[in-house]
Amino acid sequence: MSLWRGIQGRLLLIVALSTLAMALAGFAAIRALDQIGEAAETVTGRDVPAMAAALRLARIGDRLQSRGASLMAASTAAALSEAQRAIDADLAAFAEQMGALRAAAPTEGPDQIATLSAELAARLRALSTDLDRLRGLATLRAAERAKMLAQQDFLRQLLGPSILAVEAITAGETLPDPEIYRTAVRSQAPLLAAERLTDRAMSELLLAGDAREAQALQRGRDAYRRTLAQLEATGAALPAGLRADFGRALASFRDQAAPGGIFDLQTQEMTARSAAEADLRAAAARAADLKAAVDARVLAASRTTAEVTENLRRTILERTAQFAAIGLAVILIAGGLSYGLVIRPLSRNLRGVTAAMVRLAAGERDATVPGANRADEIGDLARAFTVFRENSAQVEKLDRELAERSSLLLATFETMKDGFSVFDGDRRLVACNPQYLALHDFTAEEVAAAPTITRINRMLVARGVQASLPDGTPVDLDDLVPRRLAGPTRVEMRFPSGRVLELRSNPIPMGGFATIHMDVTESRATQSQLLHAQKLETVGQLTGGIAHDFNNILAVIIGNLNILARELVETPTLKARAERGLSAANRAAGLINRLLTFSRRQRLAPENVDLNGLVRGMLDLMQSSLGSGMRITPDLAADLPRVRVDPGQLENALMNLAVNARDAMEGAGEITVITRRAADGFVELAVADTGAGIPPDLLEQVFEPFFTTKPVGKGSGLGLSMVYGFVRQSGGTVTIESAPGAGTRVSLRLPETTAPEAPARPEGLDSAEACILAVDDDADLLEITADQLRRLGHAVVTAPDGLTALEMLREIPEIDLLYTDLAMPGLGGRRLAEEAQALRPGLPVLFTSGAPGKAGADLPNLLRKPVPEEVLAAAIRLTLEDQSRFTSASST
Repeated sequence: MSLWRGIQGRLLLIVALSTLAMALAGFAAIRALDQIGEAAETVTGRDVPAMAAALRLARIGDRLQSRGASLMAASTAAALSEAQRAIDADLAAFAEQMGALRAAAPTEGPDQIATLSAELAARLRALSTDLDRLRGLATLRAAERAKMLAQQDFLRQLLGPSILAVEAITAGETLPDPEIYRTAVRSQAPLLAAERLTDRAMSELLLAGDAREAQALQRGRDAYRRTLAQLEATGAALPAGLRADFGRALASFRDQAAPGGIFDLQTQEMTARSAAEADLRAAAARAADLKAAVDARVLAASRTTAEVTENLRRTILERTAQFAAIGLAVILIAGGLSYGLVIRPLSRNLRGVTAAMVRLAAGERDATVPGANRADEIGDLARAFTVFRENSAQVEKLDRELAERSSLLLATFETMKDGFSVFDGDRRLVACNPQYLALHDFTAEEVAAAPTITRINRMLVARGVQASLPDGTPVDLDDLVPRRLAGPTRVEMRFPSGRVLELRSNPIPMGGFATIHMDVTESRATQSQLLHAQKLETVGQLTGGIAHDFNNILAVIIGNLNILARELVETPTLKARAERGLSAANRAAGLINRLLTFSRRQRLAPENVDLNGLVRGMLDLMQSSLGSGMRITPDLAADLPRVRVDPGQLENALMNLAVNARDAMEGAGEITVITRRAADGFVELAVADTGAGIPPDLLEQVFEPFFTTKPVGKGSGLGLSMVYGFVRQSGGTVTIESAPGAGTRVSLRLPETTAPEAPARPEGLDSAEACILAVDDDADLLEITADQLRRLGHAVVTAPDGLTALEMLREIPEIDLLYTDLAMPGLGGRRLAEEAQALRPGLPVLFTSGAPGKAGADLPNLLRKPVPEEVLAAAIRLTLEDQSRFTSASST
């Protein structure tokens, strides 16, 4: 009973008084609600349903207005079906809401909204049918396009081998059999034209698939038919072995211009697209009309509802003011009673609970509060305090689990792949993982006493460690300490063993810095190899450019010395001097040739070479050349594939490597010549010696031109650079392995043969006297060239540049052959040849260059300066005879 007279009793008294007051107010409210109900019946029974139905019609009309665009945007059959289902659902919902609207607010006469919705449904279904047809046509066109791409790929595979074979025959330095050579020359133009016209036809088909106008499509069809006509004419000129397959593939291209082809399918698609766009416009117009009609209906219903709602609002405002006055009085009375009878006694008990909480926070785990046995709210609070005390014990348990997780984090720290160290604000090592010790070759005892960073740096310097910034600038480790404390810092450390560490330091908030130590030995070695390759490439470009100018100079010197030697027959002493000068100039030309070999600008004569046979054939020569103190041991693998290289250059490279090995062993030791199959279609040829090896600091320079460790007069320094350039130009690679006291091994990786060997061009062909136009921007060399040609029995006309040469071709119709330098200022040799043959179709052209490089890589009729007279004579004979036979064949 005492509890009943406590908080609950007092609250019940307050509630009873409040209820009595609210009952009096409720009696007055009943009469007001009766009046409001009468007005609400009018709104809910008639105006609200009509308004709701009209609003739903408006929302459905808005959706229908965008359904046509949804149909047009559907990219798949599933998407189109989904869009059509959405339209059908909207139309059904529209009809349902239209019925509800007519029931709530009947209208007289025909219903415009129903008529417009039926027309809109018909237009949307027509649009769906048009889009189905468009997608069907697109599928057929994609299939035809895929078929034609396959036919294009078939023709490329059919023509490609023949084009490559023709280029191999015509691009060789040694001319093949005349009949084969002429057949290859005749076949080259039809093959290239067939390949080009096939690509053009395919491009016109692809463009037709993108046409959007009938005129553009018709122009594409006409262009395609013209290309087909050219393809048919070109197919007749192809080699007989290709015509059948080419004709079958060409039939597929003809089908594309007929009904059912890509052009016809594109025409049908354009027609279907126009119909779809017309249906879309009509649907949009019907949807706009339908929306306007629905909006008008909604506006009328809204106007009626607004009038009724305004009357209802005024009534509610009046009654609400009465209820507010009564409620305010009740709240004031109930608040005063609550404070005096409930709030003040409750606050006294809460202070007791607060004091107990303070004792618990101070560590008194047995702290209690009075009133835990009470059945009211104070008792509930006391029992909640007991639960809180038990939760504190649970928190202590969680702290222990957190310590265990910290141990797990420490284990992860110790097993990191990279080293990690932390120095505090006093610059002492306070934490590190085992990998840090392993990377720096420290023991646990050396760092157990938390050494300073200065002590650590002294230990590293004593072991020969060198530090540098990322750009390679040497730096003292102690000088870096302030920078590591101030901000992010990177530094590299190189150990005597060759290991390279990259250190990345960052300051930490409490002072000091943390550092990650990464082993980057392998990545730095890779960067060094790349820089070395780029350096050799740059040197090669420089030597190639120098060689071009020197060859022009040597051509003048050799030509003049040849003239002097012939003119001084009756003066033996002077003739001997001229011949010695000629011999020296020829040796200089050989030196330039070796420079071109290094820069990969020489013209090679590759053949399919049996590597083991070439090595066996060289063994006797190598043994006799190297001396009796050398022992040559072959280690040749069986069943080696042939390699595609210039055999003469490969023999020179092998002899160069053997001579270098002999010099490294000072004439006494063993040389092993090794052959074996390598990976990825390569064969390896290696020369290993038992000499003193090469110091590491010289390994990166051995392939550079003119670098040598031999005494003055004992070597030119071009041997290994020539080997390097020849192998790289042949598509292979060169590697060298050496260490002091462990000998040296040079390995050449050469590509396996992939094409049949071209037969040699026969010698001894004769030609009649011809009129030759010689063109060169070097006046001295041009004079020597003209003299050589005149001694060979030809009439000679000279020009100092390309423009002058074209003028002479227009004025002198008797010119039979154009002999031009490849590299000239203004109009170059290749451009001159093109314009000359456009002016004089069929005019034979012979090119010459001191260093042709890439510009002359595909020219079969190119002579390299200085050109010996016998080579020039043979080249002119072959060129004129080939032209004569080609002209005779064309005329018949």
